Amino acid sequence: MPKVMPLGLPRPGPSLCRIAGKDKNWTGEGSKAEHTAAKVTPDLATVQAADYTSISHLEWEDCSHPRRCCWGDEEERNLPVARDPPLSLALTRKRLTSNKEKKASAYLLSCDLQSAVSTLNSGPERDPARPERPLGSAPRSRPPSSRPDSTKGQGSAMVDPVPEEEKLGAEPGGSGGDEAAASVPPDSQGAQQPTASSASASAVAPRKAEVPPAAEGGQREQSPLLHLDLFNFDCPEAEGSRYVLTSPRSLEACARCAVKPVELLPRALADLVREAPGRSMRVATGLYEAYEAERRAKLQQCRAERERIVEERRGRRGREEREEARRRQRQCERSEERRRELAERQGLLRRERAERAAREDRQRKLQQEQNLKQREEGLQEVRERAEQVRRERAKRAAQVKQQQEGQLQREKQELSRVERARHEALLKGRARQERQEREGLRSSLEASLGRAQENYEQLVEQRTRELRERARREELQGRRAKEAAERKEREHQAHLEALARAGERRLQHAAQAAEEAVQQKARRVGQSRMEKERAQRANKEKVERDEDCRRRELLQAIGRKLERSEQLSRERRSALESARSTARASFHVREKVRQETNTRSFDRMVREAQLHASLDRK
Repeated sequence: MPKVMPLGLPRPGPSLCRIAGKDKNWTGEGSKAEHTAAKVTPDLATVQAADYTSISHLEWEDCSHPRRCCWGDEEERNLPVARDPPLSLALTRKRLTSNKEKKASAYLLSCDLQSAVSTLNSGPERDPARPERPLGSAPRSRPPSSRPDSTKGQGSAMVDPVPEEEKLGAEPGGSGGDEAAASVPPDSQGAQQPTASSASASAVAPRKAEVPPAAEGGQREQSPLLHLDLFNFDCPEAEGSRYVLTSPRSLEACARCAVKPVELLPRALADLVREAPGRSMRVATGLYEAYEAERRAKLQQCRAERERIVEERRGRRGREEREEARRRQRQCERSEERRRELAERQGLLRRERAERAAREDRQRKLQQEQNLKQREEGLQEVRERAEQVRRERAKRAAQVKQQQEGQLQREKQELSRVERARHEALLKGRARQERQEREGLRSSLEASLGRAQENYEQLVEQRTRELRERARREELQGRRAKEAAERKEREHQAHLEALARAGERRLQHAAQAAEEAVQQKARRVGQSRMEKERAQRANKEKVERDEDCRRRELLQAIGRKLERSEQLSRERRSALESARSTARASFHVREKVRQETNTRSFDRMVREAQLHASLDRK
């Protein structure tokens, strides 16, 4: 739990500061500021009405404690905690000597409460669990039926302390000032709201000074203060509260936006109807919608202003961190300067060592050059003696080589003649084989073309016979159907005439209908006959088209085979040409090898290798 420590001032009573448990890291009975390593928040100074000398307090937290400070707003939680006790203590001492604390101490010594409260209220919001009356709180006036169902806030355990304070108002030095403040109408209090939060705090501070410490502490312990901000002021737990807002930052945001906290409360449609009984329901609904739109816009504006206030105070906290970072940067620069000087000295030493090593290298190279010159002179004498021996041996080898080359030339001419005869015989055999293959391919293609032509003629003749037979059968069937229809028509006509003669007078109308039916049936028979003729002609045309397609396909297949045969002949010619070019290339290669062999024989290469080996041994 956080510990509240006095800023070099006497400790107030137990009801004026938050009671904290024993620190787990304390090891002795010395100063608590030296046994705790925590984050220090000098801006969290609270005005205590019982003792003017104990207004400014510092809030400490154990560095090893897992919890964070329970402040009123969620933005001020999870602040960084110094884990190094000496560093935290140094930061604490530095912050105690800051300009803001000096000003606060001067104001406290001069008992100028208004200026002190204005200075200290520029820090973060106070903890909602502190048993104090909010500074600059606006009175609450809302209808019971206009409460929206919102649970964002303190939860179901929040209680308003106003009834308890009113009960204790008769005690000496009680909260008479608070009752006076509560008796102010909502409009008048809302009109005072646009002023700054520091002015509101300074206006409430004298009234808080009239409350005795013991009575106020006991009263607040029984009834904890309700924390209301711009996000939970309309929750169900705040129904009976006399204030709309109690959060200092929310009040400051409303003051900056010139918005009364009462204007942020939602109103019910029934309230508007009761206020203007002569208006219609449509007019009241329009007024209600306009009021709700204006209220939401003001609430959004106040929330945005509150976010800007939070960001400004975060920036003030970040300035000290930036100063510390600059101090560390200066230390790093000094260490970098020292490192640079050391590097320069080391570079000077390295250059001296390099110069000394260079002088030694030059002396060593001069000695090596002298030794090398003496060795070269000895080698030159050896090379001259070896050259003389080599010339003598070369002369003898040239005579032997001339004899061997004459013999080798005669052998090569004989081999070339044999190779030429064999190559000519091979070319003649390949040409004869190619002519035989071409003649065989042509005869096979002619035979296959003849068979294909015969098959095609037989197929055409067979299809023609089938078509003629089919046409004859269809014509015979059509003639028979026509005769049957005519016979049936004659029989039916005779039957109708008999019926007409039997009852001409009595069935005249029926005879006319029957005649029309007969005519319609005759038309249907004629139409069916015409459709059959059209189908027969279509089938005949289809058969002719199929025959034409087959004929074209057969001709195309024959053409493809001819093209394939020509392609094969071209490939054979190209293969023969490539074989000829390969033979010419191999002949040129053999000639080149023969020339190389004539200029440099194997025996000569062996003698040169032996000569080099003997020179290396010497």
